Amino acid sequence: MGRVIDQYNRACQSLAGGVSSSTRLNKAVGHAMYFDRADGCRLWDLDGKEYLDLCCSHGATLLGHGDRRVREAVEKALNRGAACSYENEQHAELAELLCDVIPCLERVRFTGSGTEATMHCIRLARAFTGRPKLLKFEGNFHGYHDQVMYAIGTPADQLGSEENPTPYPGSTGMPPGLQDQIIVVPYNRVDLLEKAFREHAHELAAVIGEPIYYNAGCILPTREFLTALRSLTQKHGVLLIFDEVLSAFRMCVGGAQEYLGVTPDLCTLGKAVGGGYPLSVFGGRRDIMDRLMPIGDCQHSGTYNGHPVVVAAALAAIRAYREPGFYDHIHAVSKVLLDGLTQLFTKHQVAAHVQGLGARFGIYFGLMDQARNYRDAVQHQRAHMLRFIKAAIKHGVYFHDYGGAACHHGFCAAMTVNDAEEALRRLDAALATIT
Repeated sequence: MGRVIDQYNRACQSLAGGVSSSTRLNKAVGHAMYFDRADGCRLWDLDGKEYLDLCCSHGATLLGHGDRRVREAVEKALNRGAACSYENEQHAELAELLCDVIPCLERVRFTGSGTEATMHCIRLARAFTGRPKLLKFEGNFHGYHDQVMYAIGTPADQLGSEENPTPYPGSTGMPPGLQDQIIVVPYNRVDLLEKAFREHAHELAAVIGEPIYYNAGCILPTREFLTALRSLTQKHGVLLIFDEVLSAFRMCVGGAQEYLGVTPDLCTLGKAVGGGYPLSVFGGRRDIMDRLMPIGDCQHSGTYNGHPVVVAAALAAIRAYREPGFYDHIHAVSKVLLDGLTQLFTKHQVAAHVQGLGARFGIYFGLMDQARNYRDAVQHQRAHMLRFIKAAIKHGVYFHDYGGAACHHGFCAAMTVNDAEEALRRLDAALATIT
C-alpha cells in the first residue's frame, strides 16, 4: 500500500484528519483507503490492487460502480447544460415515479443528503402538529444535525437503564438543553414504547425510527413492535417517520415499509435513491407536505436541491430497480454470501452471528444469537471485527469499519453468485490467518 499510505500522509497536510468525512478513516487499517477506479462490484486502489467491494459506498452503490444506465443518464443531463437551481421536466418525472413505488409518498421534496432530509422532515412534523418533542430509538441513526445526535453510539458503560436510556451526545459542540426535546426508547421494546406514550404523547410531534435497523448491522423489528408503533402514533396524533435513508430499495422497490406492510406518515430516502449520486428525499401525506412553502408556512429550500445530474441518475436507478428479476438476483446473492459467511465462521471456530436482509448485512462477533436492539449490538467484540476486516482487506475483500456498534456491510447488484463465491474463498484464506 505504498501509494495509498503516501496519499494519506499527503492528505493529512491539508484535509482535517486526512479525510473529507470523519468515518472514511478505516480504523481496521489505521488510515483512509484511496481508490483509483471502480467497476461493477470491484475496486482498485492506487497501487493497482483489486478488491471485491462489500462496502458499496456505505450503501449508495446498489446497482454497481459505473453502471451504464446511470452513466448514460448523467451524460445526457450534462449535454443539456446541467442548469443548477432551476426546475425541469425530470423533477416531476422523478417525483411521480417515487410516489408510485414508495407506499407513503403522495408528495416529495428533494435534498442533498440524508442529514438534510431528516432535519427538514422533523421541522415539518413540528410545524404540522404544533408540538415540540421527538421520540427516537436508542442507537438508530438519523444524520448529523444536532436534533438527532443523541443515543447513536453510546458506550456500553454509559447506556443507563432500559427504562431511562441516556441521551448520550454523539458529538461535542451541541448546545445544552437540546436533549430535553428528545425521548429515547430502546428498539423492539413495546412495553417501554407504551410507557413513553403514556407520559409524553401530548408533547410529541413525531416518532422517527429506522424501520429496519441497518445502522447496527441488520436488526429487524418484531411484528408486535411495529403494530404498537403504528397504532400508538395514530391514536395520539403523533406523526410516524420512517427513516429509509439506508433501507430504501434494499430488499424490494417499495423499501422497508412495503416489505413490512406498515405505511408511515412521512419518510426519508437516501443513499441508493440517487444511484450513487448525492440525492436524498423526504415526503409523505399530501396534507402534511402542503405545509411546506410556497403554499404553506414551513421552509425548505436549497440551491442544489434536485440538481439535474442527480435527478437524471435517480430516474435511471429506480427504473433499474423495477426491472423484472432485480430483487430475485439480490436475494440469491444474499443467500450465498450470508450462508457462506456463517459456514466460514463455523469452520474456523469464530464466534460470530450473521444477520442480513436484501443487499445489506451485519456481522456480530461474540454474539451467537440474534441481535434485537442496540444493547445487543454494542456487546459485539469490536477488536475481533477489526482483525477480521484488516485480514479481509489484505486478501482483497473490502469491508469498512465505522466505529461504535456493529457495522453494516453490503453488496451491489453487479455482484454475481460467482463473485460472491470468490469473495468467500478470499475470506476463507483471510480467516485462516487470524484464527
